[in-house]
Parts: sequence; C-alpha cells; structure tokens
Amino acid sequence: MIRPFSLTDLNQILRIEALSFPKSPYDGMMFVQLHWLHPETFWVYVEKGGKGEGNQIVGYLVFSREGHIISIAVHPNRRRTGIGKQFIQEAIRRFQFKKLWAEVRKSNEGAQAFYLKMGFKIVDEIPNYYGNEDALIVTWVPTN
Repeated sequence: MIRPFSLTDLNQILRIEALSFPKSPYDGMMFVQLHWLHPETFWVYVEKGGKGEGNQIVGYLVFSREGHIISIAVHPNRRRTGIGKQFIQEAIRRFQFKKLWAEVRKSNEGAQAFYLKMGFKIVDEIPNYYGNEDALIVTWVPTN
C-alpha cells in the first residue's frame, strides 16, 4: 500500500537508504528536509507484517510536483516485485505528468534497467555529478 511519508517512518527509511545507496546515503536531516519541501509527494510503500509483526516499510519515493524523481528505493529483498512500478504509475496517475526525469549513477545498472523498463530514455550525462562519478539523466514522456 502506498501512503504519505510520516516522520515516524524515518528509521525504516534510513535502513532502506543505507542498503540501497551505500556509497552516499541521505541522512536523517535530508529526509526531514525532503518531507518539509515535498509533503504530498514523499511516499512510502507499506506491507503487512507476518503474525506478531507490525507493518513494514519496504520502499519510498520522493519527487517534485514538476516531475523530478528526487529519490526512489526499495528494500533489496523486495526489488523486482513491482513496487517501484507502482510508485511511478501512481505518481503519473495522481499528478497527470507529461514528463518525469531523474539522475542515475552511471554505475547503477539496476536503476538504469528499472527506468528503461518503465519507458524512460537516457537523454544526457552530467560529468562528476556524484563527486567522482557521472550521472545519467533519464526522462519519461507519455507515448500516446
């Protein structure tokens, strides 16, 4: 289930962030700022826990109302299950985007494959965007 991020979600988000972006994870203050700047476009994906367990956050998406995907991550154990796809589709549905874009590490082949599968195209490259690593700019526009 997709729902808005709450500050009580922060610890679970930080765990997913550290697993997803070990080279340069966002810290807690960054997520607080993102929540403050983008309260209606910072979402989490929640799954019901097993018997005796509470609900678990297994992914998050934060984006701007203009269509810039600031960050998306899914717990490694839940990747390739359609969670990322649901996030993107729900963002497009709710905000009627005519364009989405994101920056992706050139070395992050998994993220590149995800975006390409979702219909994004690599349109540019930014040298040293991540310090010593280049970023690829991926863009999506509707096909119809």
